[in-house]
Amino acid sequence: MMIKSDNYLAHNGNKLDVLKLVLAVLIVGIHSSTPGMVLRPVLRLAVPLFFIISAYLFFGKQRALPSRSARKRGLLKYGKRILLLYSFWFVLLLPLTADLRQWDVDFGFGTVIEILRCFLFSSTFIASWFLMASLLGVALVWLLASLKVKDRWILVIGSILYAACCLCSSYYGVFYRFPGVVNAYEAYTAIFSSPFNSFPCAVLFVAIGKILAERSLWVSNKMLIASLAVSLVMLYAEFFYTGGCLKVVSDDCYFMLPAVSTCIFMLIGQSKPCHFDLDTKKLRAASTIIYCSHGTLLWWLHKRLVAMGIDAGASMSLLFMFTMTLFITLVLSHIILTLEKRQGLRWLKYSH
Repeated sequence: MMIKSDNYLAHNGNKLDVLKLVLAVLIVGIHSSTPGMVLRPVLRLAVPLFFIISAYLFFGKQRALPSRSARKRGLLKYGKRILLLYSFWFVLLLPLTADLRQWDVDFGFGTVIEILRCFLFSSTFIASWFLMASLLGVALVWLLASLKVKDRWILVIGSILYAACCLCSSYYGVFYRFPGVVNAYEAYTAIFSSPFNSFPCAVLFVAIGKILAERSLWVSNKMLIASLAVSLVMLYAEFFYTGGCLKVVSDDCYFMLPAVSTCIFMLIGQSKPCHFDLDTKKLRAASTIIYCSHGTLLWWLHKRLVAMGIDAGASMSLLFMFTMTLFITLVLSHIILTLEKRQGLRWLKYSH
């Protein structure tokens, strides 16, 4: 049975900070593993949960604001924070990103347009797509809600967009049988990018976060655990079916990811508050630093291994890259969080 609870996730912010760090580690695992590995469906839960958490926190704050103008200012503040975070890592990683994307080859007006396209709808530095997808997804859901579109219709819109993302990635083997649809998809990606690495992927999860924040829904833990078990089994069924029977472009999206990630989020939120003997704000900051820096570092390590004649796709190489990336990004997080306290270096706060 589903009822309302005004105490949903009350005083559980610390748990979300810890969860964010765990999700950041899972994302490092995504980019240091290969499709087909048995843990991939579990690793793929990280991005949906990040979307849900971000939306939940944003719309939870929006709920307390007294007027539309105040809520609009809140949206602008959220956008400013994302853009400052993006700008920090874009500038810091630019030399490596320019090499990776080959922007320094025949640089011109076309390159500038390509950078702008990647900034809005894809990635400049590796994995940066999530930042703009979060911003555009939240802005779209916010706009629909401000136009009095009901939550169920926002969910419908998000579900349609997410279904398209599934068809374009894990279920491409079904999708590519329709040449006209493929031509339309290729025209779309030529202008924008792959939808499963852009804002269309975010809308459903943002809508879920919004509903959980505003309606404070509560479901019995027994029902949630049962739902989680069933949806997780179905997620793995998807994983084995698509991997074995279909042409898979990317394994970013599965139809059961929204169900599994929602159950996990609600189970964590409804559990008893936890008290950690840690500065969880630092964990939250570290999760952002790890996320923004890990992809470029993994690419650099991969490049070094290849240059030394080592098979970068071998299991031991992947384990090495995962371990080294996690270690280096944690050290980087510690350095940034230490230095940002010093006069003249407080701008380092924009890294998280």
